[in-house]
Amino acid sequence: MRIPFRPFPVSARPRAGWICSILVSALLLADALVMLLAPAVLAGPQAHIGYPPGQLPYLAGILILGVGAFLTRGLAAMGCAVLTAFLGGAIASHARIGEALSLPVLICGMLGVLLWAGWLMREAVTEAPGTAS
Repeated sequence: MRIPFRPFPVSARPRAGWICSILVSALLLADALVMLLAPAVLAGPQAHIGYPPGQLPYLAGILILGVGAFLTRGLAAMGCAVLTAFLGGAIASHARIGEALSLPVLICGMLGVLLWAGWLMREAVTEAPGTAS
């Protein structure tokens, strides 16, 4: 008697969460790489916001550490909080100079939403408490 093959039922929610998380992480790491490898590109925008260009390596370090923590299962909540604070600081910096609804602010807001949605979906509990067999 042959037993038919039944694939393991996997919820799409954790997979979608990892897709969101990896997308946000890739974009933030790309930003960190630009800060480290081509700081001259960001010197003008940094001066416009009011920050000296010498702070770019520190900002890149915060991003890299935050993304690393975010992608680590045990540190994901802390990484999510660090990256949320980083994106909130970017939004506040733009709002301070009168660019409250500019493209960078909207991008930071969308990255923050995707960040939290990805973390919540990938860490979601798929069964109600007490119903596991």
